[in-house]
Amino acid sequence: MLTLPTDTEAELDPNELENLETFVTMQVDYTPETAIEAAMNWRLDFATSADRVEDAERKVILAADDLGAELNLIGSAGVSSTPDNQVGRLQFHEGTYTLGLEADLPLDRKAERNAYAEAVISLEQQRRAYENDRDNIELEVRDALRTLKAQAEGYRIQKMALELAEDRLEAQEMLFDIGQSDVRLLLDSETALLSAQNAVIRSLVDFTIAGLSFYRDIGVLQVKPDGMWEELVQ
Repeated sequence: MLTLPTDTEAELDPNELENLETFVTMQVDYTPETAIEAAMNWRLDFATSADRVEDAERKVILAADDLGAELNLIGSAGVSSTPDNQVGRLQFHEGTYTLGLEADLPLDRKAERNAYAEAVISLEQQRRAYENDRDNIELEVRDALRTLKAQAEGYRIQKMALELAEDRLEAQEMLFDIGQSDVRLLLDSETALLSAQNAVIRSLVDFTIAGLSFYRDIGVLQVKPDGMWEELVQ
């Protein structure tokens, strides 16, 4: 809603209607299948949902790894030298050397088992959320495409009605000029033409909104810094 003072002078740009008419004549080359595929590839919220599943899967792998036994190879060495403390005088033959294994057997893994169970539960939750997001996106895209096609058909019908109204007014003007019609019929034709023109504009706006909503729902609508929009190239 524009909060403008009532005395503000505003003038509509007729070029905007021409731009909308250019948009409405664009062919929508999407089928339900290709539109859904585009949404799965381009929608950022769906990509985020997929990333959450991958993160949950990694956490399960890490938690499962913590349940296993740990075996570490440890060793130490101590070498003395002559009083001069020179490298060449190190007495390796009299050094002290140790080598052994350090094992952490999975005898008490309650905390790790709980962490693993939580990771598995979280993974299942993320998978269900992913499936739910995919189903919702598919429904949104199908509905948006149906709405777009319905608005396109509505615009086509309104354009036909406008042409009929123009023909009717032209006929009434010709009849009025030769005295075969009256002022009332002429005014009715003019009113019908005005109504048809308004209906075309409303239908044009509705179609444009439906088109933008469709491109938004499949994830290819990008708003540029200047506030204008463009369709991403696939």
